[in-house]
Amino acid sequence: FIKGPNGGHIIDAGHGAQHWELVAAGGELTLYVTDSAEKPVDTTGGSAEGKVLVGGKNHTVKFAPAGGNTMKAKGDFVAAEGMKVIVKTDGVGGKSFQARLTPMK
Repeated sequence: FIKGPNGGHIIDAGHGAQHWELVAAGGELTLYVTDSAEKPVDTTGGSAEGKVLVGGKNHTVKFAPAGGNTMKAKGDFVAAEGMKVIVKTDGVGGKSFQARLTPMK
């Protein structure tokens, strides 16, 4: 688990083409996207879906661009330690990737 600058789980997506940091609080997820050099990637025009597993239940959420290099999603869940989220992006920074994150480890 590598903690990112915003306090979430940061991972390499697309074999390092992008870096994603996922922050979870309450029923909201925030995805920060940077390139391999840690420069912000504009999320405008992109979309993403998240599969959230928390408390033994599955939830599907839709991420929407939220300005700059961020995307946000809200769902009917409460973030908790041990939660897992599979994020699949479409056209974010002109690319599409999938990765699994554990934002509350």
